[in-house]
Amino acid sequence: MVLQMQRITKNSILEKGWNKNASHHHDGQSMVEFALILPIIVLLLVGVFDLGRAFFSYIAITNAAREGTRVVTFWPGKATIADINTAIDTEIGASPMVDVGNIASRVIECGDPSAIVTTSTELQDCTSEHPIRVTLTYSFEPILSFFFPQPLTLRRTAEMMVP
Repeated sequence: MVLQMQRITKNSILEKGWNKNASHHHDGQSMVEFALILPIIVLLLVGVFDLGRAFFSYIAITNAAREGTRVVTFWPGKATIADINTAIDTEIGASPMVDVGNIASRVIECGDPSAIVTTSTELQDCTSEHPIRVTLTYSFEPILSFFFPQPLTLRRTAEMMVP
């Protein structure tokens, strides 16, 4: 089988409709399209980063609520409200993107018909085989505050049985 190469000449290019100057007429079009699409791409990237921050904060307050309940299960009858708050602050303080000052509320409940615990003596009266619940409410302030003018409220509850 013999391959034949077709000789391309100026006349054959013009006959097929190819114009060597045709690509030069659209040089600025790609720059204009890029300039139009760049803000959308940046907005999407910042949105993804912000969503990641919110998810990280959600995990951090989940872990902090869990640490607060663990304090009571490790020292039943001896744990105080200050111990729980210290465990929560320590766990959140270990997270670089979560601010302890943005915790809107900390609620500690004990018992099956949940009773809110406000003092250390009430916490020490939490009897064995009853659940202890710590609920944290966190105000997340997104970077894209022009889309979300109000802070997003993240709430997590951790529950464990008092031994």
